[in-house]
Amino acid sequence: MKIFSVLLVVVGLFLSSCGKKEEGVHALREAKGGVRYGGTFHMNETGDMRSLDPPQINDATSRHIGENIYDQLLTFDSALNLNPTLAKSYEISPDGITYTFHLRSDVMFNDDACFPGGKGRKFVAGDVVYSWTRALDPSTNTLAYPYFQVIKGAKQYFDSKAKIAGVSGLQAPDDTTFIVTLVEPFSPFINYVAVSNAFIYPKEAIEHYGKDFTHHGVGTGPYRFLEYKEGRHCILVRNPNYWDRDQHGNQLPYIDTIKYTFIPDNKSEILQFKSGNLDHVYRIPNEFYQQVVDENKNLKGEYTKYQLTRLPAIGVQFHGFNITKEGVSNVHLRRAIAFAIDRKKIVKYVLKGQAYLPGEHGLVPPSMPGYPFETVKGFVFNRDSALAELEIAKKELGGNLPELTLQLNKGGGRNEDVAQAVQAQIKENLGLDVKLQITEWAQHTANIDDGKASYFRLGWIADYPDPQNFLNLLYGKNIPASGPSSINQTRYRNPEFDRLYEAAIRETDRTKAMQLWAQADQVSIVDAAQIVLFYDEDYHLIQPWVRAFPSNAQDNRPMKECWFAE
Repeated sequence: MKIFSVLLVVVGLFLSSCGKKEEGVHALREAKGGVRYGGTFHMNETGDMRSLDPPQINDATSRHIGENIYDQLLTFDSALNLNPTLAKSYEISPDGITYTFHLRSDVMFNDDACFPGGKGRKFVAGDVVYSWTRALDPSTNTLAYPYFQVIKGAKQYFDSKAKIAGVSGLQAPDDTTFIVTLVEPFSPFINYVAVSNAFIYPKEAIEHYGKDFTHHGVGTGPYRFLEYKEGRHCILVRNPNYWDRDQHGNQLPYIDTIKYTFIPDNKSEILQFKSGNLDHVYRIPNEFYQQVVDENKNLKGEYTKYQLTRLPAIGVQFHGFNITKEGVSNVHLRRAIAFAIDRKKIVKYVLKGQAYLPGEHGLVPPSMPGYPFETVKGFVFNRDSALAELEIAKKELGGNLPELTLQLNKGGGRNEDVAQAVQAQIKENLGLDVKLQITEWAQHTANIDDGKASYFRLGWIADYPDPQNFLNLLYGKNIPASGPSSINQTRYRNPEFDRLYEAAIRETDRTKAMQLWAQADQVSIVDAAQIVLFYDEDYHLIQPWVRAFPSNAQDNRPMKECWFAE
C-alpha cells in the first residue's frame, strides 16, 4: 500500500503540472513542405537535472535539456558525422596543432533578462573564448578540464586558479574567427568541439545570474529557458530568432514548447505515455518488455499503434570501484566479483533481452565504429575462478574482507533490478554480503567524484564516437592532485595503460589507433577497476503523431526538427 500511495503522489504531481497553461503554446500551424508548427512536447527524464552551466554538465538529463538551449561550433548528426553549427567551416594545420574555425555572423543569443532591455545580442568569436576559458577555471567547479587540458596554456591557467590573463591557446582575432592551439597533436580533439562542455553562452548571463546560472541557461539554441522546478519540471519555449532553417526555408524549431518532467519511476512513466501525457519514453520497463515487443523486438498487441526506434547504443553499464579505498584496492577481490557475475543471466532474465550484448569484452562498446571489440577478452562467469581469486584476496588482506556497499542512483528501476541481481550472485557464488545504497542522482555523482563511494554503479554513453571517450575514464593523468575526480572516478593508474593511451591519441592512422585502444582496454579489464555488465541498446517509444524525433547511438536529442502531424 505504501508503494502504491507514493506512486499516486508522483503521478498526481505530474498531472497537476500538465494542467498549467505554458507560454508559447499555440494550435498547430501549417508550414511549407507539409510540416507543422506548434504544440508542446512532453518528455520525461528519470533523473533530475544537475546543472545547465556547461562546465558542470556530465549527466544525460542536463545534456538533453542543454543541447536545446545552447549551440556548439559543431554537432553530431544521426549518423554521428560532425556537422557545422556555429562554425561554418574549419581547418586543421598539417602538424595537427592549430584549429581555425570560421563562424556564422547571423546568430543571436536568446532574449533574456541578462541583456539590456531583455533582447539578445549578436554572437561573436569572443563568446567562444569566454565559454571555453570558463571550462578551464577551477572556480566554476568545472568537470571539463580533462577534455580541454590539451589546449596550449590550459594547465597554467587552471593551476594559477584563473589569476593569469586568459588561456594562450584560445584566440579570437576578429568576430568571425576562432583559433585553438594545442600543446601537441591530439587526434580526438575535433570531437571535443561537439561535446556539451563546449556549449557557448554569453558573459552577461554569468554576471547576471551568478550561481543561479546552473538552473537558468542562456544560449543561441532553438529553445530558450522558461522555468525550472526542482524535482518536477523544466520548461523551454521556442526561440523566435533562431538562425537555422529547414530545406523548405521554414525557420526552426517547429514545436513551441518542450516540457521535461522528472518522474523517477519508469513504470509510472510508461503509464503516462499510454495515457497520452508523454510523447516519448526512453527504454521499456523490464516487466513491460515482453508485453511491448515480440521475440524479434518488434512492437506487438496494443503497442503496435506507437512508433519504436531501436538501435545499438555506444553505451556501457558497469559497476566501478574507487581503488584507493581499503579492501577494494585489492585486485584479486575485484576479479573475484567480476568472475562471480553471470552477465548472460542478467541480460536474459533481468533485462528480458533489452540490451545489445552481455558485457563480456572491454569498456568500449561493440557498436563503436571500427573498433575490434572481439579482440578484448573480458570477464565471463566462472565460479571456480571467482573462488580462487577470493582465496588470494583473503590471504593478501589478512582474512579481513571489507564490507561491501554498492551505491546506485534512483532512475527507473532498471539500476535497482540489476544491482539486486548482482547482489544475489555475489552472495551465491562468493558468500559475500553486499548492501545497496540508493541515492538521488546529483548526490550519487557527487559522492563518486569526491571519492566517498568505494563501490558504485555508473553507465557511460559516448559524447563522441571515439574509444578515447571511454578509456579517458581510466587515464591516470585525469586524476587531480586534490579535489573531485570527475572523469577518472575509479582513480585507476597503470603505467602500461597510460603508455598505450598516449600512443593512441598521437596515432593519425585510425586503424592503428583502434588496435592501440583495444590493447589499452585489455590492460584495464584485467585490473577490474570497472566491472562491465552489459552494452546498451536504446529503445524509444514514440507517440504516433510525432514526426522526426531525433535519435543516434549517443542518445543526442536536439529537438529543432521534431514536429507534430496532428
